[in-house]
Amino acid sequence: MAPLRPHHLQWVTASPLWNTASKEPVRMRAPQLLRFESDRFMEELAARLQALPRPDLSGLVASPLPANTPLKLFQPAHGHFYLVAANLVCRLAGLPDHIVDAAGGERVAFVLRRLEAEGSEQAWVPDPEDATRQRHLWASLPRGEEQRLARDEELFPMFPVNFTVEERRRRLLVGFIPTSSRETFQSATAFAAANAEGHPLVLKAEERVVDPYAYLKSIPSDAAESEPEKDTSRFLLLDLATLLQEDLPSLWSALEKGVAPASTTKTRALYDTLHSHRVGSGGTEPTWREALVEAWTAREHISAGEPSTVNVNLRRSPLPVDTLRSNLTEAMKSSTLPTPQPSGQVPKLERPGEARYILRCAYVRPHCGALQPPLVSEPTAAFTLAAFFDPDAPARPVHITLPADTSIAGLRKYKKNVSFVLSNKLREQMSRVGELKGLMDKKLPGGTSFNLGEICSFSIPIITICAFIVLMIFLILLNIIFWWLPFLKICLPTVKAK
Repeated sequence: MAPLRPHHLQWVTASPLWNTASKEPVRMRAPQLLRFESDRFMEELAARLQALPRPDLSGLVASPLPANTPLKLFQPAHGHFYLVAANLVCRLAGLPDHIVDAAGGERVAFVLRRLEAEGSEQAWVPDPEDATRQRHLWASLPRGEEQRLARDEELFPMFPVNFTVEERRRRLLVGFIPTSSRETFQSATAFAAANAEGHPLVLKAEERVVDPYAYLKSIPSDAAESEPEKDTSRFLLLDLATLLQEDLPSLWSALEKGVAPASTTKTRALYDTLHSHRVGSGGTEPTWREALVEAWTAREHISAGEPSTVNVNLRRSPLPVDTLRSNLTEAMKSSTLPTPQPSGQVPKLERPGEARYILRCAYVRPHCGALQPPLVSEPTAAFTLAAFFDPDAPARPVHITLPADTSIAGLRKYKKNVSFVLSNKLREQMSRVGELKGLMDKKLPGGTSFNLGEICSFSIPIITICAFIVLMIFLILLNIIFWWLPFLKICLPTVKAK
């Protein structure tokens, strides 16, 4: 028996569209974008593929909305879902489907490409400078290399959907297009410079030390001392000690030893300030330097909320906020440690105008080596990705029916089925919230001091009515600025059955 002769493989459009696409070679070779307007889109696809006498997907082909505009893909939140559909076939009579050997490591997938202004493509690949390989960027592809996969290019999965046409089994390959990822795509060029909003160490010191200290100093001097003020003071000292230990280790070493740094250094002013000012106004309290060293020694107890030897109230300290801010700023700017860089998910900054994308399907055979590189399809139609608040996006209808009977007799029928569990500490803190004038003057009562927590149960229907009323109050108040009430609501009477 003669061995089977090798045959060529090819990506073509979805087989249920061949009747019309076969007359247009470009359409015939390109994968197709399918649009669905229901959460049950996979059931709809299966039903259409089983339709008699032949499957028909022509009504699902994504087209611009409105017509004569660029194709825009909306997000699942808008009620639209998109699949890319294609067939991997053998170039034989009847274009039979090629069977993918998943057990042998073969896979089918699709890639997302961004189009540059001149028409060249960019691939979505991991940032080579990111050791975690979580951050991605767009890498330009050389002209003529569009039908090759870039190194480590991200592959989005495709899966088969089987159906029967005239007693012949066919296999359609589809992949879900992640249109909701528009805001999470990130690019190396999307990261701002390290000092775009100011020196990062200065910003950290301002947030962790200066702002809390300024809040303490804003409390009226005649107000009675409270335990939360002492807790805040302990954590402020610990945060400042941690900041100096991490970012200014030489200054921290000088503070621990009590030896002033050289007068020519930019940290000398901060050392002198911490060494000369006391944490209280009585004249017998420790200096800031001594309190910092003590807080660092007791850091485990302070972090755990346990009693410690640090018992100060920085509200009484004569150290001016501006002096601490200026000396700390000058010292932090002199740090020679590497500047921290932004990390995590950063929204991609689009270039002027909407970025355009295309998809390509890929058949990957990792064990075949360089002789059988991945087979990449022709591109789909170009499209843009709609933002979450896109004015052209369809709106999902959402109906919330408020309670009909809002009389006392009606409201008492609703069960209190939502419970909030309050710890003893939180219950005590909430019991201190009393008269509004006292809150504005930062004068709080001592609170109820029994050692018990609470479980408070609420009625969701009443909470919903309250939230609706509060929403309307704020909408009316802010209408002075935005003038949005004419565009906010349409109220229509409901017909009550007799």
